[in-house]
Order: sequence, then C-alpha cells, then structure tokens
Amino acid sequence: MIWSNWILAQTPAPTGTGQGTGQGPGGPWVMIVWLALIFVVFWFLLLRPKQREQKQREKMLGCIKKYDKVLTLGGIIGTVMEIREDEVILKVDDSTNTRMKFVRGAIQRVLSSSESDKGS
Repeated sequence: MIWSNWILAQTPAPTGTGQGTGQGPGGPWVMIVWLALIFVVFWFLLLRPKQREQKQREKMLGCIKKYDKVLTLGGIIGTVMEIREDEVILKVDDSTNTRMKFVRGAIQRVLSSSESDKGS
C-alpha cells in the first residue's frame, strides 16, 4: 500500500496541449517529417556510397584487359590471358603455364595494368 502511494506521488500529472488529442504540437506531421529526415540521412550515409562503390567495381571489371595482373576474391594472383563475356582465364604459374578459369565477378582488383608494364 505504501509502495503504490509512493509511485503515484512520483508520477507527474499529465499536461494537456489544449487540443484534446493527447498528442504534442504538430500532431502526426511531426512524426512524418522525422521519419523522412531519418530516411534521407540513411540514404546519404549508407545507400549512396554503396551504389557509388558498385559503379566503380563494374567500371573496373569492364576495363580489364589482356596481360593485366589481377587479384581474385579467393586471394589468387594471376595474369589475364583471355577475356570472355562472363569469364576470365588467368595464368597463375609461369613455370608450369597453369591457367584457371574465373567468373569475371571473382576479380577483386587490378594490381597492375598491361599499359603500365609496357611503359616501364
């Protein structure tokens, strides 16, 4: 009994806004504006950089040329010997002339371009 009286004494009295709805000033529009603001911040911080990174990756995969040295997602370093529509054939060992076929999307990055090798 004493505990419940103490809780009631600690609870602040409800304050009205004069509108009789029990909502704060602005009503549901304030909530919509906040949700829109959160979505915009989410877009600029997470989604937009991801899209930019995806475009750069597609550009890099489209610019792969014969004799480029590349790194695959599996950590294999090789030299591009042949490029097909969705496949790339890499030479991974010079002494045994070992070649492996990879899906083009398995290329993580280009380590050195064939043009930079020819210029050196």
